Amino acid sequence: MMKRLIRHFQRYRKRSPWAFCWRITIEGLLVSLLCAFILALLFPELDREFPDWNVGTMFLLIVVIAPVAETLLFQALPIFVARKFNASFSWQIISSMAIFAGLHFLDGILAGIASGMVGGFYFAFTFAHWRQKSRWTAFWVTAVSHALNNATAFALLALGGQL
Repeated sequence: MMKRLIRHFQRYRKRSPWAFCWRITIEGLLVSLLCAFILALLFPELDREFPDWNVGTMFLLIVVIAPVAETLLFQALPIFVARKFNASFSWQIISSMAIFAGLHFLDGILAGIASGMVGGFYFAFTFAHWRQKSRWTAFWVTAVSHALNNATAFALLALGGQL
C-alpha cells in the first residue's frame, strides 16, 4: 500500500506547475472533504462555530489572506529551516505539516484532521516539491492551491447556510 502511495505522489512530481496545482487541489480537497464528512458522521458534536463577521470579510480572510499568510508561515518558513538543516524531503513535509496541523487543531478535532493534517500534507508536499525548483513557483502553486481549496470549502459552507 505504501509503495502505491509513493508512486502516486511521484507521478505528481513529473507535472508542470499548473497541471500539478489543479490536480493536487482537487485530490486534496476530496480527501479532506471525505475525512470531514466521516468525522461529522461519527462525531456530530464536532460542529464548528464561525465568527459573526459579514460574508465579504470572511471571504477576504479565508480565501485571500489566509492562503498567502499560511503559505509563508507554515510551508515556506518550516521548509526553509528544514532545508537549512539538510532535512530530507520527507522531514521537510513533516515539519511543515506538524505546525500547520497543530494550529488547525486549535479550531477543533475536525479542522485539525481534515484541514490541518490532510490539507497540511498536501500543501507541504506541494511547497517542498516546487521549492526544489524555484521559491516563487513553490509559493504560488501552494498559495493558489490553498486559496482554491478554501474557496471551495467557503462556497460549500455558504450554500449549506453555515456562514
